[in-house]
Amino acid sequence: MLVGYLYYLHFHTDGAKAVTHSSSVNTSADNKSKVAYIDLDSLQDNYGYYQKLKTDFEHKQESANDQLAALQKKYQNRAMQLQQKAATMTQKEQAAAMEEINKMQQELQERKQKVDNDLYNENSKMKQDILTRIEDFLKTYNKDGKYSYIFSYEPGFMFYKDSTLNITPDVISGLNKLDSEKTK
Repeated sequence: MLVGYLYYLHFHTDGAKAVTHSSSVNTSADNKSKVAYIDLDSLQDNYGYYQKLKTDFEHKQESANDQLAALQKKYQNRAMQLQQKAATMTQKEQAAAMEEINKMQQELQERKQKVDNDLYNENSKMKQDILTRIEDFLKTYNKDGKYSYIFSYEPGFMFYKDSTLNITPDVISGLNKLDSEKTK
């Protein structure tokens, strides 16, 4: 993204004068590159489909965490029961209790790993879905070729941005309109 912006700055000219770079290629004011950007924070805050997916994901995450917490509590209760009986157990019973605790701990770890993997995959799928929707929309939005580059802006990544190049409101409006038309 930064390279594209520097490219834009390098070849951006005032008026109709041509700019020549080291390979002797000329760029005139008529065919100079034009850039725009989308503010990702604003997009995330105002794109309805993103908000819906985020809410759904948070519910799944909360449910998974509740299931893990219940499993953890069950494990801890059973371990405490076995520890309280340990003094009256035979050596064989103690070995069986230890085996049961180890098995429960392993099951808990495996379940946590599976939940983490499932949530990670779900989150990746969600991000890819949103990215695809944005890219597809931008292909239509920029059908006239008005922009050579459309970047995403994230706070802390760029030191300066010209707000006249911000197309975020158009993109949010267009994406929300597309989604509302799909649901009709």
